Amino acid sequence: MPDVAALRLKAFSIKLGLRRVAAFYHQLRAARLLDSVPQAAELAAAPQLSVIFDELKSLHARLESALFDEMTRLAVDAGQTVHDYVRVHYGFGPGDTIKLAYPQVGQVQLRVTKVFLQSGTDSDIRVDASFLQPGGSSGSRWDIYMKGPGEFQLDQTQRREGAGP
Repeated sequence: MPDVAALRLKAFSIKLGLRRVAAFYHQLRAARLLDSVPQAAELAAAPQLSVIFDELKSLHARLESALFDEMTRLAVDAGQTVHDYVRVHYGFGPGDTIKLAYPQVGQVQLRVTKVFLQSGTDSDIRVDASFLQPGGSSGSRWDIYMKGPGEFQLDQTQRREGAGP
């Protein structure tokens, strides 16, 4: 069985890497470097610059593509690592049904859609889940915060939209 602390550390490391790559990608896009490259007609007096700027355009396109691919890979890897952590530490994951004793309505069943690690808060995870109505159809969406296994933070739990309790 994987080490829970190692999975959590890996998930946060991947999320940090994703943020840094995404920030660089967005800065590269915001700089709009290719819009500033002189046109070939403007470089008639400096043909050597034309070759360099063509290489820059090609490199820029490859770099943007590689950064986008890496962001996608990191996002998938981070999501999978978070789901592995939650499955090992909490015993559930996306697609599973959890039960929540909610004071206003009693016990409700929720289908887990996605799980997010929390940082800088007193919560360990936030669970995005859908209320299961009698018959199995989905109702309202809920954000459920947990400190640890079986430790729901009901004061932070929020119902977002739709029907159901």
